[in-house]
Amino acid sequence: MRSILLLMFFPILLLCLAYALLLLWIGFTSNHGISEGLSFALETIPTMAPITLAVSGAWFCVAFFSHQALIDMATKARSLSINEEPRAYRLLENLSISRGETMPKLKVIETPVLNAYASGIREKNYTVTLTRGLLNTLDDEELEAVIAHELSHIRNKDVRMMIIAVIFVGIFAFVGESVVRGVFRTNLPRSSNHRRSGGGNAGALILFALAIIAVTYLIAILIRFSLSRKREFLADAGAIELTKNPDAMIRVLQKLSGNAELRNVPDEIREMALHNPRVGLAGAFATHPPIEKRIEAIVKFAGGHIGTKSRPTPSNAENFSRSALKREKSSQKVTNPWKRNP
Repeated sequence: MRSILLLMFFPILLLCLAYALLLLWIGFTSNHGISEGLSFALETIPTMAPITLAVSGAWFCVAFFSHQALIDMATKARSLSINEEPRAYRLLENLSISRGETMPKLKVIETPVLNAYASGIREKNYTVTLTRGLLNTLDDEELEAVIAHELSHIRNKDVRMMIIAVIFVGIFAFVGESVVRGVFRTNLPRSSNHRRSGGGNAGALILFALAIIAVTYLIAILIRFSLSRKREFLADAGAIELTKNPDAMIRVLQKLSGNAELRNVPDEIREMALHNPRVGLAGAFATHPPIEKRIEAIVKFAGGHIGTKSRPTPSNAENFSRSALKREKSSQKVTNPWKRNP
C-alpha cells in the first residue's frame, strides 16, 4: 500500500511540472507582475491538466511497449539457450515450476562483474538477466539463490513498479534537461523598455519555475529510490523462502561486494540490479540497502550463517537434482521478516 501511495505522487508532481512550465512561458512572453503571473498560471492549470496527462500517457505508452528492447540495447544483453547454459536454464525452469509460474526468458551480459536483474512489465516479456561473471563464479546453490531473488522481484510486481517509476522519472529528467538548455540558450529580455515594463518580475518568475522543476525532479528521484531499497529486503526474503537456503544468499552478497558495478549502463538499470554499490548524500540517494544490512537481516530473521563455504561450481545435473529434492522434502518454514507491502 505504501508503494502504491508513493506512485500516486507522480501525477501530482506532473501537475506541479506543468505549473512551472506555465510560469516559464509567462516569464518569457508577457509583462505580468509576480503575483499576477503566479495567479494566471494557477488559473490555467485546470485547462492544462488534461493536456499534461495526455502527453504523459503517450510517453508512458511508448516506454511501456519498448522498455525491454531499450534495456537490452543499453546492456547488450542477449538470450541464452538451454544448450549454452544448461545449469542456469534448468535452475530457472525448476524454480518457476515450483512457483507454478511461467518461466521468464533468460539472458546474459558478457561482463566479468557479478550482478543480475529482472525486467519486464507483462508476463510474456518477463526476463531474468545474469552477468557472465555471475555464471562463472557462483556454485549451484548460490546461482539458485540469485535466480530466486530475481523471480521474487517478478512475483512481488517489483519489476513492474520500478519500471513504471523509471518511466515517470524519465519525464521529469527530459523536461528538466530541455528547460535548462533552453533557458541558457535564450537571451532574457534586457532592454530598458522591458526592465521598465516588468523585466525583473519576468526573471523572478523564471527562477521560481526553475526551482519548482528542480524540486519536483528531486522528489521523483527520492520516491524511486525509496521503492527500490524496500524491495531488495523483500526479494532476499522471497529467495530464502523459495530455496530454504539462507547461507547461499549470504555467500552471494559477500561475493558481490566490491565486484558488482555495471559500468557504462544507465542508472535506471543499475537500480534494478541485484546490487548497486553507488550511494550518495549519506545514503539518501542509495538505490539498494548496504550489503552488510542485508546479510544482518538474513542472519537475524532467517537463521543464516556467515562463513559457510561455497561448493565447487558443478556442470552436471546430479547436484541440481539433489538441490531440487532438498526443497521438496524440506518442511522448515522460513520466517519472512520483511512483510510484503503491495
